[in-house]
Amino acid sequence: MTIRFARLEDIPPLVELGHTYLAEGRLKTLGYDPDKLATNLKGLIEDKSGTRCFFVADDKNQKPYAALLGHIDSYFFSDAPIAQLIFFWVHPDHRGGRAAIKLMTAFKKWAENRKVQEISISVTSAIRIDKADTFFKKLGFQLTGGNYSYMVNNRG
Repeated sequence: MTIRFARLEDIPPLVELGHTYLAEGRLKTLGYDPDKLATNLKGLIEDKSGTRCFFVADDKNQKPYAALLGHIDSYFFSDAPIAQLIFFWVHPDHRGGRAAIKLMTAFKKWAENRKVQEISISVTSAIRIDKADTFFKKLGFQLTGGNYSYMVNNRG
């Protein structure tokens, strides 16, 4: 397993993995647009601003099976930079290994190198919330609130 920045050739396998992600999470009723995902992934990979990161964990054949996307922002009341997790997912067949820890370590180092004041994580998928809580606490994160969602037009 290798942790590295995503490359353009990773887009097709990541778009395929999108089906697996969506099938297990709470957002499956929203539908899936692989073309939109591919366009957004391409934009992240090609972004040279230094304010976004896109890491993957891949197998020995350099095929991604996990991804982490993050960005630097600031609070609306302060210019202090914070890093926020956009997306973090490990394929179910690879959970329990080292990929999640290594991806988060890469994200933390990336954020620290950008002199952020805080790294903010939100768990919004509703996938294994209890495990996510334990995982993030073991990495030194503190629980500071919760995520709440109200599906207005639930097609499911």
